[in-house]
Amino acid sequence: MGTELVQLVLFQKDYFSRRKRIFNRIQLLTRNNIKYIPLRDVLEILEYDIKRRSGRYITVTDGSELVSIPQRGSVAIREGTSFSVDSLVNDGNTAYVSLRSINRLFNVGIMKCPTRKQVVIRQPGKYIITMAGDTLRSLARLLNTTVKKLLSVNKNLKEPIRPDTKVIIPTIDFDAILPAGTRKPVRVRQHVELAPAILRLGRSLLGTPYRFGAGPYPRSKRFDCSSYTQYIFGRNGVQLPRTSTQQSRRGKPIQRSQIEAGDLIFFRRDRYSDNRVGHVGVDIGNGRMFNTYKSPPGVTVTRWRSPYWLKRYITARELL
Repeated sequence: MGTELVQLVLFQKDYFSRRKRIFNRIQLLTRNNIKYIPLRDVLEILEYDIKRRSGRYITVTDGSELVSIPQRGSVAIREGTSFSVDSLVNDGNTAYVSLRSINRLFNVGIMKCPTRKQVVIRQPGKYIITMAGDTLRSLARLLNTTVKKLLSVNKNLKEPIRPDTKVIIPTIDFDAILPAGTRKPVRVRQHVELAPAILRLGRSLLGTPYRFGAGPYPRSKRFDCSSYTQYIFGRNGVQLPRTSTQQSRRGKPIQRSQIEAGDLIFFRRDRYSDNRVGHVGVDIGNGRMFNTYKSPPGVTVTRWRSPYWLKRYITARELL
């Protein structure tokens, strides 16, 4: 087993920006030719908050999905989907996670640069690294896509799938999407009186700072998109789960033309390439929503009936 200090470079695309972040003196551990870095550093760098610990799992969230990382064993769980990862390696009191497990757990590209003491992470990831036992069906389920779409961008992929194969993720091309109804304005039916308390509370929190993967509001004094909707609905007796993915499965699905004040609206997000729900807001009428996605401004009013958001629109849910 060998260790060295490396520089971690993160290239990140999200919402309206691209950024590069550098983290120095990250410990890289090599065991049986597999490279690992500390799990705590990965969670901090990728902005995941620990939701709970059990004897077997550490469950974390970035506000989009829940990921359960095995403390023992090699089966992780993401929003109910089980998949293989390398077991964590413990050195003293520090748990290390392998680079290929980081790729599979967090939807990022990651590699050790052979000529530099650097580990480079690219978010969103363009590929997933396979492990023993992966099938076309299991990969499609993990990437929120279909076997047909998976094969459309991986022409030579076939079973049995060899471990350590880089499988291209069939991602959404936002610029190629023209959502139905964008050529003609759709009249939004406004009945703000259906959710006055929720919208009043939501408005009172405008300007609250944003934090990706934020912990509970009373402690953190921060929101991400789904903890904000969870909070304003929960304070008014409507209990929602923590993540935007889970919230998108609640209530009654409605058409975009049926959206009215108090309904939840769900979008894809540039940070992810695995086709998941990545953002949620609550409609307030006139094609606008309360939501939060960066600081400043924190919790804000955004016009979701704009080309940017319409290209990323997935679904809406009526809860009230």
